[in-house]
Amino acid sequence: MSVIICAKNEAENLSKHLEFVLNQNYPEFEVIVVDDASTDSTSEIIQKLQESYTTLKLIQLKQKESPSKRTALKTGVLASRFDHILLTDADCRPVSKDWISIMSSQLSNSRPCVLGYSPYLYCPSFLNFIIQFETLQTAVLYLSKAIENKAYMSVGRNAMYSKRLFLDSENFKNETHLTSGDDDMLIQNMKDLSGITVSLNADSFVLSQPKTDWKSWWRQKLRHYTTAYHYRSSHQLFLGLYHVSHALFWVSFLILLFSRFSGIALGVFAATLLIKSIFIGIYAKILKASKPVLFIWPILEACLLFLQLGLGIGGKFKKQQSWQ
Repeated sequence: MSVIICAKNEAENLSKHLEFVLNQNYPEFEVIVVDDASTDSTSEIIQKLQESYTTLKLIQLKQKESPSKRTALKTGVLASRFDHILLTDADCRPVSKDWISIMSSQLSNSRPCVLGYSPYLYCPSFLNFIIQFETLQTAVLYLSKAIENKAYMSVGRNAMYSKRLFLDSENFKNETHLTSGDDDMLIQNMKDLSGITVSLNADSFVLSQPKTDWKSWWRQKLRHYTTAYHYRSSHQLFLGLYHVSHALFWVSFLILLFSRFSGIALGVFAATLLIKSIFIGIYAKILKASKPVLFIWPILEACLLFLQLGLGIGGKFKKQQSWQ
């Protein structure tokens, strides 16, 4: 198994998280870190760790060839010596030492792609609650569609592919205008979506470092949203209808609340909240979501809708920038 991490100016994160990847209970694996023309001490951190870990390999790209990490990622894949690759990021760490084992156990000849889950670390702030809820909502959508053999995206923080499938599906040379979404576009380019499975075992999850200020989070989400416009039409329609239906529910409720149908509106609203709370509770238990999210999810959903509207509009006009 080859674990591949693309890093640009990630010295601090690699110091914190990389040893969680290196200390996995798996018989034979390598960890490849591709230094994507960093200007900090990223390479020095890797070289120091190489003194203790013979499985750690460093690839240094001296010059930045594109604004995305696609060149770094493909370089790492081509340099890997195993038939299967497992992707994660420099600011991530597996929750257990069995991460590789559990993810690889889902692989088969008919299922050469495994989508994992990567929740964000919890901290007591409203931004973090928004991040936690949005991550849970996104995961429920993309994992459930993958189970239905209708996958439309992946999360590069925790995804496994056969090397052949990756190289057959990547179209990086025609995606140089995109600064993110290499993981999503891999799925979009796959010819047979029935070859994708998921891992819902909590010990296969990978924790990620969340943004801690609104500006950084907004910029990160804008990069992500620009990729969605390159999805297949059917996937754009599905996501559009999903978000529009949520918006219509809240708008209709507010309108009817101040009409003569306010009693009916309150009844439907209460019933909807109860049913959705049950399902969100089930999803949160499977995906180990933070408990505060469960208590205030209606507030988070309403706020997220407004934020997503702004992101959707902004993504249409946002000029592409670097992935870091």
